[in-house]
Amino acid sequence: MSVVREQRVTPPASVDRAYWLLALALSAGVVETIAHVSTALQEPDVNLSSVGLQVLVRLSVYAAVLVVMGRLRAGEGWARIVLVVGLGTAGIASLVSEPLTWMLSGNSLPELTLYSAVILTARTVHLLAVITAIALMLTPSSGRFFGRHIQTAPNQRHRRRAAA
Repeated sequence: MSVVREQRVTPPASVDRAYWLLALALSAGVVETIAHVSTALQEPDVNLSSVGLQVLVRLSVYAAVLVVMGRLRAGEGWARIVLVVGLGTAGIASLVSEPLTWMLSGNSLPELTLYSAVILTARTVHLLAVITAIALMLTPSSGRFFGRHIQTAPNQRHRRRAAA
């Protein structure tokens, strides 16, 4: 009985950098979560179940992204699609909506506290890392890496040659 081993392919620099930028984004998200929890726990009427639920949701999302990141680095195209679409829409919207709402409510940057400065810094790093990672996942070298598994059917190749 022979064992078939899949050859491990090294991702191009663009995919590797996207992976590490997403890891940076996750780290910034964890820092932001800690700052939010620390701020919430200072309130006298803190709702611990609400804080716990928010932490559980954030950590679940981060865990899911981490799993998909692993598949991205392995060259699975569906992982790139999930990350680009998921982080490019819901992810960025969630990062931008809270600060916009805060500013539209009449708050200004001079009202920053230490906690809100940590949150603002973490959120900015998170957002920039996600946007840069998405751009890197969409480069031509990334496209070639993810497209290496796609095989054109023999009859399709024949039709293209005949049309040329």
